[in-house]
Amino acid sequence: MDALKILDSIGINGQINLLMSSLETVCDGVFHLYYNWRHNIEKSVFSESEAIAQCVLQMVVCKIRTILTMCDGVNILPGKESIKIMDIPSMIAVLRSLYEMAFVFHNIYAEQESEEERDIVLYLWEIRGLNNRQNLPIVPLSFKKKEEEEKKQIEDLKNKIEKIAANLNMSDEIRRQLTNVLSSKNVDIKGYRFKKDRNNNRIIAFESYRYEKGAEVLLRTDAPAYRFLSIYGHPSYLGVLQFGQMFNNDTDKHYLRTILTCACKLAYTITTDFLEHIDGAYDAFSLLNDDEKSFIMTLRNC
Repeated sequence: MDALKILDSIGINGQINLLMSSLETVCDGVFHLYYNWRHNIEKSVFSESEAIAQCVLQMVVCKIRTILTMCDGVNILPGKESIKIMDIPSMIAVLRSLYEMAFVFHNIYAEQESEEERDIVLYLWEIRGLNNRQNLPIVPLSFKKKEEEEKKQIEDLKNKIEKIAANLNMSDEIRRQLTNVLSSKNVDIKGYRFKKDRNNNRIIAFESYRYEKGAEVLLRTDAPAYRFLSIYGHPSYLGVLQFGQMFNNDTDKHYLRTILTCACKLAYTITTDFLEHIDGAYDAFSLLNDDEKSFIMTLRNC
């Protein structure tokens, strides 16, 4: 009996239970992965990029645990604790956040071809984050002090990027493109790619792209996955309409199965990126128990 026939035979409830169990084991594995990496690898000093990577995995574990906890449903009737519904829109909002985290991690650590390119994209991401606390009106004096400190930090990051770019094989036009990105006060998170002429390894473009362009790599689908997450995670008319119809014909269970499947795929992508691009990660992975290792590797076919 092949895998699809087995899944059909256990029904929607069995599939959900299987996905929940798999995701729980994978989440344990991700925790032990970064814990082992931090505590068992013989490194006394961690780079900034490694520290951020570890922190991202901690956040991933929190988001997955939240999704799993929400699978129990929520009580909406006073005094009726046994009557619960699945808060699918809130679960989708958490899944959307997990997708965005995987998108950022993959763009910084997996898509860049050199340490220099990775650092440029990492510093750009830091600048976009720090921009959030710049030029806000009506803030306390203590906040203004923090704003000034971070303004200097932003300038330091820009200088670092410009020094790195000066040593990369690119035209003045591409450097101007990069300078324009640096000068933006925007707070939107984007992905960035260096395009190269493979004949001479020269950078011929520096491109940005948005979350919706990441689904093919993160979820292994060309479907508009991020739009789906946004429609149902936001208070859109369609999202409200669907919520009103969600509890007919087990629709909520089908949504839950999709949410768990996506969470499994995202967990696999970000774990694989950590293993392949963080020094010492495979040594930490080898310390996981057999179930954790097996489930993480199995997710590639999820």
